[in-house]
Amino acid sequence: MNINKNFVSQATSITMDLENLQQNYSNLLIKYKQAVADYINYLNTQSQKPYTQYSSSRNNIDYVSIKGNAYIGTGSAGQSKARTLQDCQAQCAKNSNCTGATFISNQCQIRIGDGQIITSSSNSYAIVPKSKQLLLNMENINQQLIATNKQIINKIKVGEPIYYKFKGKVDEKSEELKKSYKDLVSERENIRKLLDEYETLNSTDGENMIKINQNYYSYILLLIVAIVVIVLLIKISYPSSISIPMPELGDKKYYILLGVIILIVAVNIGVKHYFI
Repeated sequence: MNINKNFVSQATSITMDLENLQQNYSNLLIKYKQAVADYINYLNTQSQKPYTQYSSSRNNIDYVSIKGNAYIGTGSAGQSKARTLQDCQAQCAKNSNCTGATFISNQCQIRIGDGQIITSSSNSYAIVPKSKQLLLNMENINQQLIATNKQIINKIKVGEPIYYKFKGKVDEKSEELKKSYKDLVSERENIRKLLDEYETLNSTDGENMIKINQNYYSYILLLIVAIVVIVLLIKISYPSSISIPMPELGDKKYYILLGVIILIVAVNIGVKHYFI
C-alpha cells in the first residue's frame, strides 16, 4: 500500500515549521538571557558609582533615547522649551515628576507616571531611564518567547493526528515489507531444494547411463565369447560337417571346452565386479 504523497507533504511541512519555530525560540532564549545579564550588570554598575558622576542624572538615574518610538506615560508634565534631543533628555532629568519624555518634530513632551514605549514615526524618540529600557527589552523578548512557545504547542497539536496516522501507515508498510521478506526467504529455500533435486537427478541419470554402457559392453563381450563356444561345440560334435580350419584337438577337446566355460564365467564375474 502506497503512502499518500499529499499526506507525506503535510507531515514534512509541519516538521519543518516546528524546526524553524524551535530555532527561533532558541535564538530568543539566548537574547533573553543576555538581556537579563545586561540588566543585572547595569544595576551593579549603578550601585557602585557615586551620584556626582552623573551630570545629567537625577536620583542616580541615566536616561536613554530610543529612535522610532514614543513614551506616553499616564499624563503630561507640560511642554518643555527644549529644541534638541539632548536638551529634552536633560529637562526630564531635572524634573522630579518626569518618568520619561517624547521628542518629536523639535518638541519635547515631558511625561509622568508609568507607561509603555510604543512604536512611532522615524523622527520620534522615546526618552526613558536606562533601567526601564533594559526591563522593557526583557519584557519584549519574554513576550516573543511566550508567543513562539504557543505557536510550537499549536503546531504540535495540529501535527499529532497526522503524525500518528503517518506512523500507523509506516508501521503497516513495515509489516508488509517484513512479510514480503519472509515470503522471499521461503521462496529462496524452495528454489534451493529444487536445485538440489535437479543436481541429484542429473547425478542419478549419469550413473544410470554409466551402468547402461557397462552392461552394453559386458553383453557384447559375453556375446563374442558365446559365439566362440558355440563354434567349438559344433566343431566337437560334428567335426566332419564344419569346414572351419582348426587344429586337431584330440582328447584335449573336453579340457578345452571346460576351460572356455571357466573363462566365460570368470569374464562375467570380472566385468560385473569392475563396473559395479
